[in-house]
Amino acid sequence: MRPLLLFFAFVFLVVLNLGAHSQTAIEPAKPVQPSSKAGKLNAITDVPGIEVGSFQQRFTGTTVVLAPNGAVGGVDVRGSAPGTRETDLLKPTNLVDKVDAVVLSGGSAYGLAAAHGVMLWLEEKKRGWNVGRGNVVPIVPAAVLFDPGRFGRAFNDRPTEEFGRKAAENAIAGPVDMGNAGAGAGAVAGGLKGGLGTASLDLGNGVIVGAIVAVNSVGSTVNPATGEFYAKYLELNGEFGPLKPPFAQGAATGDLMALNQGEPVKNTTIAVVATNVKLTKAQAKKIAEMAQDGLARAIRPAHTMFDGDTVFALGTGLLDLDTLKQQAAWGFTPANINALGSAAADTLARAIVRAMLSAQTVDATPSYKDKFPGAFGK
Repeated sequence: MRPLLLFFAFVFLVVLNLGAHSQTAIEPAKPVQPSSKAGKLNAITDVPGIEVGSFQQRFTGTTVVLAPNGAVGGVDVRGSAPGTRETDLLKPTNLVDKVDAVVLSGGSAYGLAAAHGVMLWLEEKKRGWNVGRGNVVPIVPAAVLFDPGRFGRAFNDRPTEEFGRKAAENAIAGPVDMGNAGAGAGAVAGGLKGGLGTASLDLGNGVIVGAIVAVNSVGSTVNPATGEFYAKYLELNGEFGPLKPPFAQGAATGDLMALNQGEPVKNTTIAVVATNVKLTKAQAKKIAEMAQDGLARAIRPAHTMFDGDTVFALGTGLLDLDTLKQQAAWGFTPANINALGSAAADTLARAIVRAMLSAQTVDATPSYKDKFPGAFGK
């Protein structure tokens, strides 16, 4: 009896060992770690298939993100005072699968008129959802921020249909104007002059993630204890310049704390993140949700009752996730979406800092550079 038990024990160990070797043999290659470097332009236009144009006049304006070949879109609305258009269309359960452009605009709800100008411009180019007989309906989601009546303007001096048309005409796949440009022209963020900012991230394996944002938050982008940007730690390639803490004891003066007062009910940060990877609508929505974390890393508080914080996500579809999976570049599909969403969040936070650094003082609203000159220099 004992020799028989020993025999079965031996067979069990052999089978177990063979199973272990078999599992090792079919185990997929370990994912390659994404790189951490900005794109060539450090702008959302580093994403193939994305163009950006802006138009501003009298401290208000509009910015258009164009996808000439269409892009799968998603959106996440997290602020409590949003002004949006066509966001329901982006739900994964709804019919239309691609958008032609996204509009970011000043003017509060009135500024949504700029999206109509973009629609008419796209219609002339025959870009849009085909409804037969040579007719198209351009798909143009939009979000707005509150800037009416600022900097000496009349309340009814705001973006119109013409702003959208001109922004679309100005769109290029090259460098993007920042600061007091487009939707950032009338922006104020936490008591400082806000503005338009952009950034990008090259993840390797041909994958690019970009972001563009108009920063008009009730919350501050600056740590009241030091005067430093909350998101400074995310800087890549020295993009923020030689910044240093502007004050040793900033909080003691009360000067920095005053920045947080802002203008309640006159706010909202709006953004677009994009990638050249092929996405489903559900995946685009998830990336938009994750990208909102970048807004929260750079602005405190974020998503308030007085903000309408909205982030769109676009996938131009020029690179297939399945290709990355087959190359064992990042791993299986959910891991790829994690990597894209995390990159979008960091890139959006960096774009917020770049917006603030590019903004210029208007009237009694100082830019970061003018408020804290001690942050610059050697």
